[in-house]
Amino acid sequence: MFRVLFFLNIFYFVFTIPKESIHIMEDLPIGTSIYTFSTDGCKTINNTGIYRFVDSQKNSNDFFLIDPYTGRITTKKLIDRDDFCLRRTCSCSKCEIILEVLCVNVGKIFFNDLSIIIDDRNDHSPQFSKSSITIDILENVPIDYLIPIDIAIDLDYGNNSIQGYKLLEDNSTNKLLNAFQIEYTKKNDLLALRLIKILDRELYHSLEYIIQAYDGGQPQALIGHLNIYINILDVNDMSPIFDRSEINVFLSESTSIGSFVTRVHAFDGDTGLNGLVYYTIVSFDPPSNGTFILSKETGEIRLGKSLDYEKEKSYRIKIKAQDNGPQQVSIPAFAMIYIDIKDENDNYPLITPTFNDDKISGIEHISNSSIITIRENLSNGTFLGHISISDLDSGNNGLVSWSLESNGSISIKELFNNEAFLMFTARIFDREDQSQYEIYLKAYDHGIQSLLTILNFTLIILDENDNAPIFDKDFYLINITETIPLNTILLHFHAIDIDEENTLNSQIEYQLNNQTIFSLNSITGELRLIGKLDREEQSSYEFDIIASDHGQPQPLSSTVRCIINLIDVNDNYPIFDLSEYVFEIPETWSNLSPIGYVHATDADEYYSELTYKLVYNDMTMTNDWPFELTTNGTLYLKDASVDIDYERRSIYQFLILAIDNDGLNTSVPVTIHILNRNDFCPELINNSTALFFNIDLWFNNSNEKFNHYYLELFDGDNDTCSIELLNFNNIFKIDLIQHNQYLLYAHILPEREYYILQFRLRDLINETIDQSCIRYAQLVLTIGTNETNQTLAIDSAREYLEALYLISRRSYSYFNLTLFNVIFVIILLSIAIIISLISIKIIYLSSNSCHQRRLRKHKNDSHTLYRLQGPTETRLPLLDNGPGETSLTSSLNIAGNSKTTQNENVNHSIDNDEQQQQLLCQLNSKSSLSIVKQSNEFKTFTLKSNHNRYDLMNDNRHSSISSSLSYPHVRDSGYETTSSNIDQQRFLSPTNPSNVSSSTDNQLITITYFSSSIPTHHDLSLSSPNTVSQTLKTFAHMPTANITGNESSTMMIARLAEQEIIEV
Repeated sequence: MFRVLFFLNIFYFVFTIPKESIHIMEDLPIGTSIYTFSTDGCKTINNTGIYRFVDSQKNSNDFFLIDPYTGRITTKKLIDRDDFCLRRTCSCSKCEIILEVLCVNVGKIFFNDLSIIIDDRNDHSPQFSKSSITIDILENVPIDYLIPIDIAIDLDYGNNSIQGYKLLEDNSTNKLLNAFQIEYTKKNDLLALRLIKILDRELYHSLEYIIQAYDGGQPQALIGHLNIYINILDVNDMSPIFDRSEINVFLSESTSIGSFVTRVHAFDGDTGLNGLVYYTIVSFDPPSNGTFILSKETGEIRLGKSLDYEKEKSYRIKIKAQDNGPQQVSIPAFAMIYIDIKDENDNYPLITPTFNDDKISGIEHISNSSIITIRENLSNGTFLGHISISDLDSGNNGLVSWSLESNGSISIKELFNNEAFLMFTARIFDREDQSQYEIYLKAYDHGIQSLLTILNFTLIILDENDNAPIFDKDFYLINITETIPLNTILLHFHAIDIDEENTLNSQIEYQLNNQTIFSLNSITGELRLIGKLDREEQSSYEFDIIASDHGQPQPLSSTVRCIINLIDVNDNYPIFDLSEYVFEIPETWSNLSPIGYVHATDADEYYSELTYKLVYNDMTMTNDWPFELTTNGTLYLKDASVDIDYERRSIYQFLILAIDNDGLNTSVPVTIHILNRNDFCPELINNSTALFFNIDLWFNNSNEKFNHYYLELFDGDNDTCSIELLNFNNIFKIDLIQHNQYLLYAHILPEREYYILQFRLRDLINETIDQSCIRYAQLVLTIGTNETNQTLAIDSAREYLEALYLISRRSYSYFNLTLFNVIFVIILLSIAIIISLISIKIIYLSSNSCHQRRLRKHKNDSHTLYRLQGPTETRLPLLDNGPGETSLTSSLNIAGNSKTTQNENVNHSIDNDEQQQQLLCQLNSKSSLSIVKQSNEFKTFTLKSNHNRYDLMNDNRHSSISSSLSYPHVRDSGYETTSSNIDQQRFLSPTNPSNVSSSTDNQLITITYFSSSIPTHHDLSLSSPNTVSQTLKTFAHMPTANITGNESSTMMIARLAEQEIIEV
């Protein structure tokens, strides 16, 4: 599975492929293929990714090659694991080389880590520095005496390196067997011969041995040999002894050449020359080649060459001390010096850039420079390359931090614990905004004296043809006269292209399409006139000018609109739309309707405002001419009084002038034909309206023409007319004789004295263009004989016809109401009703206003009365106040004796005024009236009496007195009241008599109370003008017995119908 990393502002997807590991043998032939990357996604059918090493400057990368297209890794040099180990290229224990490879393909970057483990080949046998050595030893050395031997070297590692040593001796040569045994300490890599038997020179002078070093190679181990010759010497002096056999030194790599490193010292007990000790370096590990210099006489070791921790971190030196005695008897001493090198911050951070070089994608790295070129408008997140940062020092000296200054042009993705990073574009570059960017990478280590490395490279933005030419103006507009000379320069077009100067991207060419009257210079943009202008043919020219560059792969262009207006010259006469105008109007034409229109145009725009004028015989029309012409060319009749008559004149001919505002004019003939219209109705033009029919002539069949009557019709339009008999068609007939002449005759004998013949007259015209005129006529036909006075009979018939006509006129005058008349009468009646209602309302409001003024005048003396009307389903409880008192707040309570006064009318007060007056006086003399206002602005009245059976009480227990006196009207529980002065209303003696009555079944109580401020006296009339009687009605639901003290009473549960307060 891939691990996908996506970072902001970058459109590249970064995929990290899990690390893979391979093993290879050392010493492979050059060009051997060891691995091929097959990254999914980096290779597609259409695109192949590019492979490369992340850090091509690493030493390990020098031994390998990568095919950029296939991802195949091959060996570039001979790989010697033992050499890698010596040069610290890899660890000797596990020689592992990490190849960091990336593949870039179409917006995706794939990271590949390949671990190459170099396996050791047993290609080196153990080798001693010398093939043989000679050792002199005194015969008196003690048992366990050690003789150091230089170890063998095997460049192989692991099992292929030295595994041990064997000591071999020749039994035929050595007279003393097994005198020495070999000892090898692998930890310190020390080899020595240990004496295990006493030596005796008198018995043998020398011993010979072979030390065999062997490795663990398979299938066959390799062996190295060292021949050792030991000479046994007589004892005659003392051998040197080191005061310290091991010396450890910690030395800075910055130690200067010649500096003192350490000193070895050996003591020799001999005197003279035999006591002088000389020091020599036996071996270096690794070989130093003069890195350290040993003083032979003093044993001082000084630095001979510069140290480099990064190359060698430690040294091991074997020192031999030997006195100046005879070689045969001088036994050397040996000491080991271990030198560890201290790392110093002597290496600057190393910045290794690898820039992307992909011309196809628009990125190019200029060789041997720090310049990257990139095409503008490349997508944000384009891969630019990668940079690795390292420091050969160790610890804080090798810990590197870095910063990148790119002015926002580059974004990065860190890799490998911040030791490398990828570079991507952080924006879409626009060369016209900025053509290059300077990028600075600063890397510094964390040593005590920090070292800084700066890498500067330049990002140059290459121009793309992404800007079209831009004209100086949004559009070009000029006005020229139509008489301007040819070859005149009219305009100079100019556009600029902000792409890179002096390139094809900014080279502009001008084009003019589809114009033959103008010419455009493609280089300078000059527009010239090359054709003749005529404003009457074309008043303006509009065309597009195209400015295009020569950029690749596609030129860009822009267009500007050019408008050239021609200034008019008055060189054209008005021209009518028609060469002649002919109109036809009926003789009944209205003066409000236009007869027709004439229209002329003038090709000159500024002189095209035309006026029209009527002329006749080159003279302006006179006032009696029936036609008039408006300024817009519309013909009308002058006015309604103008009379055009087809019968008088059927054709009019005249001229109309069209005149422009510069005086040029043109005339056109106009003909108006007057069409005949049916403006005359047919008329019966007989000499008499009465006809005489002679019966005798009918029977005699002689002089038949005397009973025939000629009817002649006249029409002012000379139209053909028809006549139709509407009645008595069974007796009389009409026949056409000739144009508008008809014959009336009887085809059976008439029997009545008079016949009123009704005729319908119609002119026969084409009704598609006009409407026929219909009229009705009457003739009276009287019957007689030869003896009848014909003249007298005809006069009598004529008078009879006139009498009938007068009667019909009178009937129509009074009784022939049309629908309009009916509607009009209804409207008048409605208006009268509305006015009456309004008047009644005004009278009512006026009366009420007077009443209100009278109430306001007696405001302080007025009282409130309640009226309860009609039955209701509301059950109202009776409220008890105290002994002998009940409340009418929401109900009525009847207290006292169960006997009641009878009242014949339960719906009204006592009818008889005298009875009413007596009862009221009786009641008033024994009672007092109190009017109380409650806290909720609720009023009631209480009628107290010690002797009367009916007491109307005030309720004081169920409401609290309010301090508010300002509400003029308040409705509470169905009651409405008008506020009045409480102090004046409270506990006032009644000044007017009251009437209280009850029905026989005690189910209805009627109370009449008169409210007035006049003085109290018992003979007051009920008709006093200051007294208004109101009735309070209620129905008791059921009587119940109530005992109060020594008295018993009946309490009625009331049902109230309507609760209303009346001010009186």
